Amino acid sequence: MTKRVRTIILTEIISPYRIPVFNEITKVLKDGFKVIFLGESEKRRAWPVRKENIRFNYQVLHGFLFQKRQQAPYFFNPTLFFDLYRSSPEVIIVGGYQYPSYLLAVIYAKLFRRKIILWCESNRFSDSHNILLKEAYKRWFVRSCSGYIVPGKMSYEYLLSLGARSDKIWKAPNAVDNDYFHNSCDSKRENAGLFKESKGYPRKIILYIGHLIDEKGVSDLLKAFSLFSKERSDSGLLLIGSGKDEIKYREFCAANKINNVFFAGFIDQKELPAYYAIADLFILPTHKDTWGLVLNEAMACGLPVISSNAAGAAYDLIVPCENGYIFEKSNFEQLSNYLKDIFSDEQKSIAMGKKSFEIVQNYSPEKCAQGFIEAINGVKA
Repeated sequence: MTKRVRTIILTEIISPYRIPVFNEITKVLKDGFKVIFLGESEKRRAWPVRKENIRFNYQVLHGFLFQKRQQAPYFFNPTLFFDLYRSSPEVIIVGGYQYPSYLLAVIYAKLFRRKIILWCESNRFSDSHNILLKEAYKRWFVRSCSGYIVPGKMSYEYLLSLGARSDKIWKAPNAVDNDYFHNSCDSKRENAGLFKESKGYPRKIILYIGHLIDEKGVSDLLKAFSLFSKERSDSGLLLIGSGKDEIKYREFCAANKINNVFFAGFIDQKELPAYYAIADLFILPTHKDTWGLVLNEAMACGLPVISSNAAGAAYDLIVPCENGYIFEKSNFEQLSNYLKDIFSDEQKSIAMGKKSFEIVQNYSPEKCAQGFIEAINGVKA
């Protein structure tokens, strides 16, 4: 007879960023913890799944994935209800409300009087608000939950707007393996000059990592860099990633004679520290992002950061004037001015990078796991 699972997390796909967090939760909950994934991967995610790093009990459900390239996935897992019934968990943590599978989990919890926790990363920018029926469904879903887990301030405020009780919201800050990125980046900095020279990059590097699509604000970044580079010809913009709008961006740079823009393509996560090591600044110009873990990575590597106000992480990770700046999304002139400010004083830039590393120490897999444990114990109390 198998040991009864006490807590189940129901989430989308196997993400390398989540593995350390789930490993930490397992250290506390032991065999009473299990993660159920709606799928192994989806079309927007090119990262490899390194299952050898998994130390927690997990299951990948059979089901259906509906998705157009570069658009959000839609999972449907009709066997989920049976899987939950067989495991009979006391607490179910669902990673959102957007899929039928999450709805099945709520129905199961209501029928069998289980506790359900909504793990919500959405915010006012990342979620649409123009469909009345959808808004009514979200509010019903939120009211159906016993508690809530959020990564930071924007998700907290968004849940309150949907009717969640503030005393039932716990914070589990999104995190990456800070030690890995910091140590790997430090070791790569020893040969950063040679690496930069081998790639033909200029002395100063502004770094972006993400999809090359307008939704991520890449057009705004190119316009801002165009203004900035007129005064700083010693600087370059390095774009890591791929996407459907890459050709458009290349044509924009050629038509506007914007030099020193480098398209590096997709880079595997384990190779990213080499690029953080040659960067002087990291920018996330997104128009909507539930969080933006690349900010965590850049800060773990000791870089000053600039983000649009549409990134869920912005108001948690960035202290304006101390480790970077937050600009209004789409305001490329404001972004350009912040670029000029940071690059105008090298000592200020170095101090900002040190502050970034100091701040991100509070955003670790251990801290994130602690938030989950507190939520689980809180709804059971």
